[in-house]
Amino acid sequence: MRAVVAVAILMAANLLAGVIPAVVVLIPGAAEVFGGSSPWGFALAAVVQLSVLGFVLLVLRIWMTTVERAPLRAAGWSWRRSSGLWLALGIGVSALTVVIVYAALPAIGPIRDDELPGGEQDVVLVSALLIIYYLGLAFVQQSLPEELLFRGWLLWRLRDRPVLAITVTTLVFTAIHLVSQGGQQSVSEHVLYLALPLGFSLLAVGLLLWTGSLWAAVGVHGGFHVGNYIAVAAMPEVDAVSSWLAIGGVQVVIGIALTIPALRGGRVLA
Repeated sequence: MRAVVAVAILMAANLLAGVIPAVVVLIPGAAEVFGGSSPWGFALAAVVQLSVLGFVLLVLRIWMTTVERAPLRAAGWSWRRSSGLWLALGIGVSALTVVIVYAALPAIGPIRDDELPGGEQDVVLVSALLIIYYLGLAFVQQSLPEELLFRGWLLWRLRDRPVLAITVTTLVFTAIHLVSQGGQQSVSEHVLYLALPLGFSLLAVGLLLWTGSLWAAVGVHGGFHVGNYIAVAAMPEVDAVSSWLAIGGVQVVIGIALTIPALRGGRVLA
């Protein structure tokens, strides 16, 4: 039941993210103000990203206090001195994995050379805003709320049966990405694309077990996106399906290699 609730919360949060800009553009003149590469457009995007995280935090906090009878920090939402280290570790391991695997695949095209509109100063500004936007997309809109729900709350709730907890949360988390848009061109590619969320899901669990911190899982999830941004922007083009299977496969192996010894060693999903 709680897995269904987690999916429903996430769907509602993303629905909210779609409603906000749809309502804004109904305001006369809003399309011109927020359109193109306008800083106001990036500001609106930041509001949308924060709305997803804020909605998940609000609803989950209400659920935790009324249903679970526990504080939100029980699901891992707390910041300690070591949290920044574990966040950085997760980002580094995940991003590095993506970049290394991507580099090992045969190139099928050149490095992308997308030109930004405007003069030199405009390019610098737009580039900075794009970096902020994509980091917000990776962490604020995706990594933080999704990891809090799946590797935080659901794993905590099923912590007495760790194998079941990991299996259920990983499968549900992977399945919801059937509707993700990552360049898939067919039904079969939508299925093959699931190698990616399966991979960083298991890697996130493995690091969470060894560090005892949800922030390691947040780092893995966000780091996957960071690594993908770097690979797409700075490396020659590779076959998309091959990259999904290779990156996902490598992260699955690393995740399992971390998870099994951790469970055998008595590490728990606290």
